[in-house]
Amino acid sequence: MAASLKSNCIPAVSIDSALVTALRETPGTGKVHSVFERAINILAPWGQLVTLAARQLDNAPWTVRAEVRDWSRAGIQAGDPADFSTRGISFDSADTVVLLPGAREWFAKRIPLAEITTAELASGAAALDELLVAHGVRGGILEASDADRTATEPGRTAAEPGSTAAEPGPTAFDAGIAQGLRAGREALHTAVRAGDSGAIGEAALQLLGLGSGLTPAGDDFLCGLALLAAQPGSRLGAACEALSAVVGQHADRTTLLSWTTLREAVDGRVRESLLELLSQLFRHRAEDPAGLARHLRAPVDRALGIGHTSGTDILSGLLAGLRLETELRGSM
Repeated sequence: MAASLKSNCIPAVSIDSALVTALRETPGTGKVHSVFERAINILAPWGQLVTLAARQLDNAPWTVRAEVRDWSRAGIQAGDPADFSTRGISFDSADTVVLLPGAREWFAKRIPLAEITTAELASGAAALDELLVAHGVRGGILEASDADRTATEPGRTAAEPGSTAAEPGPTAFDAGIAQGLRAGREALHTAVRAGDSGAIGEAALQLLGLGSGLTPAGDDFLCGLALLAAQPGSRLGAACEALSAVVGQHADRTTLLSWTTLREAVDGRVRESLLELLSQLFRHRAEDPAGLARHLRAPVDRALGIGHTSGTDILSGLLAGLRLETELRGSM
């Protein structure tokens, strides 16, 4: 059915530039992968997972934002065919089309690091650490991070303010995941400091797919690290190359959505809210860590809103990247 004859025509607000090119070169029919309230994931005809996002979400790789607030009411179901063209993405099963002409094209910006000083990196890391400890969501990487801090920083505890002993503790499975995340992170840190590409790959593989949900905590942590490592001027280039190789060779180790997200992250392509946070991190260069933390509170809150613990896990990876970048610059 032609797009113009659909009874439900939804205008697109914005579209990823890479998706514009793919639609021009490889139109055809894909299949709906999964449907959620704020997003529909579709396996495109060229094999890429594409997301139709509600307007309230931010721009992201392989994503179209549309004038919708709740996709679960659109009548589109997993397994439905989806037709892709430069005119739109249409669903005959739901008599619906997302119209693409007029949508703003989005480009993932780069944040050059060459002019950022070691002191500024350290200040940014301290500010982000303060915000994660105060506002991060427990349940993924943050538990492992807190356990590390408790062991090395007297006076700092892992518990949330106001928590009580009556709160249910982690299950044996949760404890095993937390231990695996901690061990993987420690191995990755050691390998990056040593510049050992093989060990970096082994540590990344240990984290890949580790955790529960559509984007496991280990993947989210690697995504945050890759975000910094992929920026121009980063000293973490070897880590980014090793991580890219692992992701490319082990798609079967995690979910399709998480693998797609991580594959884009090693190219520096992540959600707009994360790129904006990284940009803001170095914008207020004269600020002390406490002052910088106040400026960063709003963009950090937006990032923390990604998934349940995904935002916290991604920012934990970014924090690790900032600390490693600072160490590598200090040793050269």
